[in-house]
Amino acid sequence: MRKWIVTFFLLAASMAWAQDDSELRQIYMQAEEEYTIGHFDASIRLLNENIAGFDGALKTSAYRLLSLCYLGKDHVQDAEKYASLLLKEDPYYSTSIHDPLRFADMIERLKRGEEATITTASQQAESIEEAPVPVTLITEEMIKASGARTLADLLTLYVPGMSFVEGAEMNVAMHGIYSSSQEKILIMLDGHRLNSRATNSEAPDYRTSLDKIKQIEVLRGPASSLYGNVALTAVVNIITKKGNDVDGLKFSGGIGNNHTYRANFLMGKSSLGINFMGWASVFSSYGEKRNIGVNDKAFYGKVLQPGSMYINGYNHKPAYDIGITVEWNDLKLLFNTQYAKKVSPYVTVFYPGLYDYDRYRKINGSKPGRSRQSSHLELSYEKTWKQWLGKFTAFVDMENVSYYDIVGDTILPNDRYVPVKPGEVVGSVPEEGVCDYGVYQVQSWNDYTYGASFQVNRNFHRGFLRGNFLLGTQLENYVMKDNSMVAGDHFDRIIVTYSDANRSIHLGEELNFSVFTQLKTYLGDNFIFNGGVRYDYKHRYNDNRLNEISPRLSLIYKLNQNVHFKLGYSHSFVDAPFFYRASTIATYAGGNKLDAESMDAIQLSYNHSVRNSGLKYEVNLYYNSLKDIIYFGTPNASGEVLSNSGSLKVGGVEGVLSYEKSRLYANLNMSYQRVFESNNYTITHSHINGIPDYLLNLLCRYQIWKTEYNDLYVRGNMSFQSKQYAPLVSNLLYVGEQVLYDPNYQLGARAIFNVGVDYQYKGVAASLSVYNLLNTSYYQGGSMFIPLPQQKRSFIFTLSYAF
Repeated sequence: MRKWIVTFFLLAASMAWAQDDSELRQIYMQAEEEYTIGHFDASIRLLNENIAGFDGALKTSAYRLLSLCYLGKDHVQDAEKYASLLLKEDPYYSTSIHDPLRFADMIERLKRGEEATITTASQQAESIEEAPVPVTLITEEMIKASGARTLADLLTLYVPGMSFVEGAEMNVAMHGIYSSSQEKILIMLDGHRLNSRATNSEAPDYRTSLDKIKQIEVLRGPASSLYGNVALTAVVNIITKKGNDVDGLKFSGGIGNNHTYRANFLMGKSSLGINFMGWASVFSSYGEKRNIGVNDKAFYGKVLQPGSMYINGYNHKPAYDIGITVEWNDLKLLFNTQYAKKVSPYVTVFYPGLYDYDRYRKINGSKPGRSRQSSHLELSYEKTWKQWLGKFTAFVDMENVSYYDIVGDTILPNDRYVPVKPGEVVGSVPEEGVCDYGVYQVQSWNDYTYGASFQVNRNFHRGFLRGNFLLGTQLENYVMKDNSMVAGDHFDRIIVTYSDANRSIHLGEELNFSVFTQLKTYLGDNFIFNGGVRYDYKHRYNDNRLNEISPRLSLIYKLNQNVHFKLGYSHSFVDAPFFYRASTIATYAGGNKLDAESMDAIQLSYNHSVRNSGLKYEVNLYYNSLKDIIYFGTPNASGEVLSNSGSLKVGGVEGVLSYEKSRLYANLNMSYQRVFESNNYTITHSHINGIPDYLLNLLCRYQIWKTEYNDLYVRGNMSFQSKQYAPLVSNLLYVGEQVLYDPNYQLGARAIFNVGVDYQYKGVAASLSVYNLLNTSYYQGGSMFIPLPQQKRSFIFTLSYAF
């Protein structure tokens, strides 16, 4: 209800503003009418006489109309001038199906020919070459060329050094650094944090609709100097489309094997100074059902019975992504709610084994798995005055999380237990008080965060020095509102509920305050210095304090317009998750003493754009030194299981080669890494477990034909990974009656091929995507006891209509 009230008042206010600003809008509409009837000079005169008074979306529209007028007069140079001003005003502008093809081609040519613009790296518009860290920009066209299903697909395909890892949730690692969930990379939506405050995680799965995305800006390195907590190894900023990008309605639906269904809806419009965009997506898939025998290579477990598993399952409650953005002059509203739950193929408690997923009851509306529903509301105001730019943002984040874990369909006698302790008993305790089969536990919580931030930018020019100075502050309060835990057996019986005095997580609040500053200055024509520092203070729920200082220094040398070098140093951190620190469960003993993990990084990169060839390439060398990594060990003398006793020193090289000209787009990226030193980290020899040393991705998209109404593309990509270590060393792994012990167990190298075809006729588009074309059987390591089998060949057919 709150979001509709906010939206109502915002729209009501916009109507009042429209009345006050009616004269300028009337002038613009008059200019548009003159253009429509071919009076280009009259339209140009009206716009130029009043351009200084236009602001926001109206100014963007004026630049567009001026460019169209000059195109109508065949004055291409003037048309490009105003198109460039349009792109400077709105770096993410894209044409609609109603724009003339000549104008659309010019906009795309300017985007390709000029330096692409991003805002994430320095909190200001700048080219990729001027960003202080290596950047991967994933555009809307690159998303279409990929055939990606999820954000994880996109990141692992286009971002060198980014790899997929297995776990209870969809997870990716940057430079081999990962945890049981994705909590080392900051993921944002239009600059708004999506990562949970309780677990620090944000799964890059089907909870994020790809249809709404204009572009994705990936900082391949630490960014705590601007963003603070969680920006340890990388930052992913998802930029949504605007109303004028969609300019109408778009529906799409897809169907695939494994009972896979998806639907997407986009609605966008820009008028009367209001730029509105809304989206909704739904995804459901049973996943591939794989039957497993007791002697199957993929099965290691203590329960000696055959069974089945679901691979890449998101079912019984579909994943969804719903949201809106509204821009009215200097105000912007963002609302987004997301949900997803991944089915775990194996038992995740006690020892790995198969379980009968379909027999377990629904709790909190879903079957076993780790689910998270989160909602984000943000209102921001941005104003430019002479050389100053100020931005104020207020936000609220809410989440509802459920960890529904299976203990086992069958529990061997020595492992059976009585889950009864002081607390609220619901139902009856089984005979003899022992859980013997169909045993499960569910831990769930509700929390919310509210806060505000303010920052100012000022441009300056003093002699040969020119640049920008940024100063900002942020204040937020996190509240663990409620949580509970239940344990049950016989697949559907609840035995005991832990709540109130016996909660699984302490209730409490945590106050976070930060202040940050940045200086970007041009030193002559060839050098750019970019330096910043941020101070973060956290008052934890138990009165402990966290104080972190995150500096960054970067020097960029522009040899010429096409060749750039970057050298940078940065320090970043990620605080220990509240879920660990406030847990009352013995598994997390010692969590309340945990400190933040930190990393020092050095990077040297080289970028080269070959003039007039469509060819670009980049090489990046990096060295990361991590300390205070959270380590899960055996209980020490104090009974502590968790400690900041891990460390890692790793280095590597990344390379990117891209080509875009005429009808062909191609992208090749590779990475190699090596561990120099480690302690209490998942390492075998000099290799990170679950992470291949070599990664290589190749993508190609070719336009077979293009007419005024038709487009036909074919695409394909290949992902190669070298072998990876996945030691089988847990004393809970059995084959028959023998403990399975193989510390040097490895997963073989693999190459996975995906292909697709895309066709569009006017507003109708159809695509067919086939994943794992060769039906390769392969496994992936990660945070589970054992490597997990991956989905074999699958496909999805999608049909969409825009009007």
